[in-house]
Amino acid sequence: MDKPRIFLRDYNGILQSLGKRTDELNFVQDPRDCECIVTWQDVRGEMKELAKINKEYLHKPFITVQHGRGCTRDYEAPDNFPLLCDKFCCWGQDDYERLCKLGYKDRAVITGSPLLNRIIPKEIHSDRNIVYAAVTTMHEEPDNLITFWELKKIELENAQNVLRKHRNQLINEWNSWIINPDNSTDGTIPYMDINRNWRLIAKLTPIHDKALYSGAVTLTAPTNVAHIENSVKLLSQTDVVVCLEEGTFQVLVMAMDIPVIVVKGFTLTNYGGQDYSERKVIKTNGARWVDLCDLRQAIEDELSNPSGLAEERRKVVKREFGDINTNPDDNIIKVIKEQING
Repeated sequence: MDKPRIFLRDYNGILQSLGKRTDELNFVQDPRDCECIVTWQDVRGEMKELAKINKEYLHKPFITVQHGRGCTRDYEAPDNFPLLCDKFCCWGQDDYERLCKLGYKDRAVITGSPLLNRIIPKEIHSDRNIVYAAVTTMHEEPDNLITFWELKKIELENAQNVLRKHRNQLINEWNSWIINPDNSTDGTIPYMDINRNWRLIAKLTPIHDKALYSGAVTLTAPTNVAHIENSVKLLSQTDVVVCLEEGTFQVLVMAMDIPVIVVKGFTLTNYGGQDYSERKVIKTNGARWVDLCDLRQAIEDELSNPSGLAEERRKVVKREFGDINTNPDDNIIKVIKEQING
């Protein structure tokens, strides 16, 4: 039996694993040659135009796969974009229910998030790594730096305490093995040895003002082919994630059973010229929401008891990402074949 001819368009790597399923699908480069169009959205730019052209001229089954947490909010206020696709593959129950409330129940289906296929086991590590995931908007945000600098103060205070602990020995000889017995550098001490019990790592994108984030930085871009792979690799050695909102990355963090701390105060007011000041903030019991003044204690609590919110994290992952025991790509392929065969 011939494999279905699919025109596939991805943006942030969500459909990357589906694009490798040549065992089930035949991928073509021209939508006129396909039997089904599969894309990451139908509300903006080229994909919106493709959806309109398809509806008027091509008449191919058009499937949109959810590309981010809560992206079905594109179809409600304040954007109120129309749903142009024939079928929308929701990751989990939350986005499915949102589409149903908007009147699109007949076009919504739960397939699970393809991100579930990208998760890797956590690595055993002796360091304690705190990742700060800066919020991503259209430009750098002051709240990003205010929170990062608070975290940096905590890291530096911990580093100072390390030096104080070994001060007398270091006065006599400045060698790395005094602080880290596994290291043997003579006359120099790498900072990664000094901060290994409380290391801050900033996770940034190209929109962030990187020069203002001193210390360890990992740069990821949604359009980079290794974006998801690099993010998951980073998380495999992460102990706590600190952030300003609950987005797609935060659900991925929870799926890897890592504590999430959200610092209160940030509100997205404008994005791409649209006013989002009245949009409800996503807030779940899977993350610990704290004031900036309580951040230090919250991190210490999560480091000492990382499983405290484990059950709540599992609940969030199930509602947002779907059933971890199924293969989302298989489910999407099933939807594709059903749409082609009518």
